[in-house]
Amino acid sequence: MHLERTPIQERESKPQFISRKSVMILLALVYGLGAILSASTIIAHSKASTQAIEQILVHYNMQNEGARALERFDKDNPFLGLFISSPIRHNFELPSTQQANKALFSDITHLLKTIRLESSTTAWWSWFLLNLSLFYAILVIALERNFFTRSVFFSLTCISLVFFVIGVLAPAMVIWTSPSISMPTGKLEFVLQHEVRGIAAIIHELLTTGHWIVGGFLLLFSIITPLTKASLTFFVTACQSKSLNYRIGQFLHTIGKWSMADVFVAGVLLALYALKAHEATKSIPCLGLYYFIGYCLLSMTTIELLVHSGLVAGNDLVKAEKKLGRWVINGLLTGFLCFVLVSSLYTYQQYTMNMKQEVSASESPQKLNNADLVLPAHQ
Repeated sequence: MHLERTPIQERESKPQFISRKSVMILLALVYGLGAILSASTIIAHSKASTQAIEQILVHYNMQNEGARALERFDKDNPFLGLFISSPIRHNFELPSTQQANKALFSDITHLLKTIRLESSTTAWWSWFLLNLSLFYAILVIALERNFFTRSVFFSLTCISLVFFVIGVLAPAMVIWTSPSISMPTGKLEFVLQHEVRGIAAIIHELLTTGHWIVGGFLLLFSIITPLTKASLTFFVTACQSKSLNYRIGQFLHTIGKWSMADVFVAGVLLALYALKAHEATKSIPCLGLYYFIGYCLLSMTTIELLVHSGLVAGNDLVKAEKKLGRWVINGLLTGFLCFVLVSSLYTYQQYTMNMKQEVSASESPQKLNNADLVLPAHQ
């Protein structure tokens, strides 16, 4: 009796040199190695950049600015300067005019060049990581031809976890207070205090200084909750029990309303540092804050796709049979190529080209802005 073989049996009978599972594991390993290298480099160079920013803010101290103000006073009042300058310089421990000018012009100019170099390196590694992450996700979707498979959820969770690590460990915000005091010879402007803060540094400071309630909530929403969601998502992609996956999916759906709470809590706390009752307080966001926001958006999207997928809704076959058409795959690949091209041109223009331009120290700490300290200065 002759039995016809079904299409599924014919596909299974064909020899497969490399299984799809092996391909997905290989892609995950390649992405993991590239992401670890990129993340560690981004964190290191972003910290080096903010350390240079801190040194610049230190140079704009009251001593250096006071020495220059005293020099202007001596020029405008040479007779009084003979009697007043020496006691003031001694009592306030002011450096010499040559030392102050070197710190405020030569040293700051060198530090600004360092910031440009570190920012450029960080930008190119961020470009590499973003394109690598996007390529990894699109390639997995193209191979699976579906948005609701275990491999897709695994890849999205891996990418969001990398963004989470950078967002937590990299500097998130630079804050400084620069008062201005009116004087007969002009304004005396100097940096009174400055802070470079990241999410992990804020949590550590709150917990070590006795602010257990605020630090505990920030730790819960910004560290524990994201890691819990990522761990459960990884577990669902590996677990074959539909009933257990369903319960986990319900739990993830329950805590889904808190998906943006970590951004909200971190943003409010950072705002409290920045929005102080002083008109001279300025703040600029750094790379870590952007990566943390990117993690939250990607994590929220992944959880929403997961709770409506066949992995937790009990309709695996229905979801798995809905394959994406070739025009969708071609559209994703075309969009990826356009993103690579546009991001390459932007990164090259904003960083590499501006590296060739001259840089000079600002005359006043109040004139420092985002273009001076985070991005290369534009001419």
